[in-house]
Amino acid sequence: MIEELTKGEAPSLLDTDKANELIRAINSIINSRGANGIRVDADQNGQLLIYPADSNPALRSYHPFEVTEVTEDNVTINAGLVNGMLPDKLNISKGTGTRYICLQITGDQDGISSVELKDEDSPPDGIPWQENGVNTSFKYLIAIVGDKNLISQIVSTNLFFKVSVVAEIPKTSVNVGDYPNDIYFSWEQTNE
Repeated sequence: MIEELTKGEAPSLLDTDKANELIRAINSIINSRGANGIRVDADQNGQLLIYPADSNPALRSYHPFEVTEVTEDNVTINAGLVNGMLPDKLNISKGTGTRYICLQITGDQDGISSVELKDEDSPPDGIPWQENGVNTSFKYLIAIVGDKNLISQIVSTNLFFKVSVVAEIPKTSVNVGDYPNDIYFSWEQTNE
């Protein structure tokens, strides 16, 4: 609920009557449940969905990897791509309490080879570094859910990962002609 302004105490140069009119309009929309052929619902994040009553709210568009349903036993996500690949499934069984919905991503220096949807009881570690090579498997958090609700949507876009050099650490001893550093690689999430 947005608080109304008091005349003479407005935090700006706005006319308080006009500002309060806008605040009342916004509050009525927020508190509305719909009328005259309009439906108002809230999605799992608490965002308002306003649509004609004769349409199907299930036809609304979802973002990639958006959690579309949380039940006592299952979590369903919308399809999303990781380097052009779909996860192995879009619905998984889950445990009780706070759960961490992750993508188990497998790949090598040539790219991503598989993506699996996983339910975890603790958040995943960061993507580890690998000396002179690339880590072949890592978990990437996309959402946090409770027993029957979405707690936090972390990812809502398609993902792209590439192998990047994250550190070069000098070697303690180097032979003539050898590169003087150990190179550490990891997966970097980019917008490409």
